[in-house]
Amino acid sequence: MEIMYHMHLNNLLLMNTFVIGQMILLGLFYKSLFKIQAQKKVVVWSMILALLIIFIQLYNDPEQIYKFNLFEITICSLLVLIFALMHFYNMLGDNKTYYYFSIGVVAFMLASTVLLLVGNLTHNLSNEFKYLSWRLNAFLVGVFYFSMIVEWKVSFSKTKNLAN
Repeated sequence: MEIMYHMHLNNLLLMNTFVIGQMILLGLFYKSLFKIQAQKKVVVWSMILALLIIFIQLYNDPEQIYKFNLFEITICSLLVLIFALMHFYNMLGDNKTYYYFSIGVVAFMLASTVLLLVGNLTHNLSNEFKYLSWRLNAFLVGVFYFSMIVEWKVSFSKTKNLAN
């Protein structure tokens, strides 16, 4: 994306592809954690419905793939949030698998979605204020990655296995 930016090419195609790919990969991840078949079906059918709606939008307005598509970002992020919250619900009476990762997903997706939705409103404001939301989003990405490291340390670290 950085190279495309410096070459004055529109890099939003990659961002839109990333958002859809993120929804699919995290949806499949949470589907693999669910033990109840009805929950697995909810994940699959909601992703199919979301992709269908997004593709209908892109069919009707193909230029949306090269724009900052708030509709797509909102649908994909909210679905991942719902999947993560379903996982939290399942963990109430079960062991805490991927607990820290899911905390990171919820915090990042919720805050990032709000920042991206507000980001379109800031285009008329000063560059200083406009870039503040992007810096905050970059910080949230760091928090999300930190939650992945904590999850790895808690779940997969050799020191944990040696203690057992």
